[in-house]
Amino acid sequence: MNPMIRKELRQRMRERRSWVLPSLYLLALGGVVALTYFFSTQEMFGQFQQEKQGAEIGVAVFFTVAYAQLSLLLLLAPVFSAGSLTIEKEQRTLAGLLTSLLSPFEIWWGKFVSAMLFLILLLVSALPVLSLVFSLGGVGPEELFRATAMTLLVMASISAIGLYFSSTFRRSVHSTAVSYAAVIALTVLTFVIFTLMASHWESVQQAATAAGKTASEMPRYYIIPLWLNPFYALTSAFTHGKQKFPEWLASGLVFLGLGIIATLLALRNIRRSGERG
Repeated sequence: MNPMIRKELRQRMRERRSWVLPSLYLLALGGVVALTYFFSTQEMFGQFQQEKQGAEIGVAVFFTVAYAQLSLLLLLAPVFSAGSLTIEKEQRTLAGLLTSLLSPFEIWWGKFVSAMLFLILLLVSALPVLSLVFSLGGVGPEELFRATAMTLLVMASISAIGLYFSSTFRRSVHSTAVSYAAVIALTVLTFVIFTLMASHWESVQQAATAAGKTASEMPRYYIIPLWLNPFYALTSAFTHGKQKFPEWLASGLVFLGLGIIATLLALRNIRRSGERG
């Protein structure tokens, strides 16, 4: 095993947050399940639709928990990645790592794997909660696999971005703040850009309709900003479109590309740190 991975895992698992965070994480997801089930049953009983109750509640619980899980992981991912390399700089141990037998890629890989393993631990611990919907119906193993795979890909990309900022800045507070700013840009800014573009297209269509022209569908390139949105990536994982280039593949490739670019830039910064040292 990579010695960096062994070191990071031992250090992380000895910390108090190694059991506090999973406990709070499962407690939050359990609360989401309970609230969703309660409000769904209240709505169903109010509409006298008991014959569809199981499947509809199952779908509602699954989607709510999937999006809640992604939201929580987006908040936690920068915590484990953005400070991985800056803590070595603050403790003045990065120079020792760079002069050791470890290559820059092995240093990066150890930090990346240690961050991802904790996130995977949270994902795996939440699988029983997500699997509760099987007893209600409406959702199958395929949807669970799609949601888990896309969430894992998004988290890998966010972790790589956090490691890039960690290799760029000298203090953990700065790299963590910029990492959260990047997460906000990917989730909020992309949605705002798409909303503005969609409203512009709607105004163009209204003008065309007033002029007696036939309204057309929104061009697909208007959706490109959403390919950078983690929540849209998760949403696209549930679609079964018949396009030659489906949305889930587009979002997956975009996040994969972001992760690769962030990885290459982080490796460049680590090598430069060794040259300056």
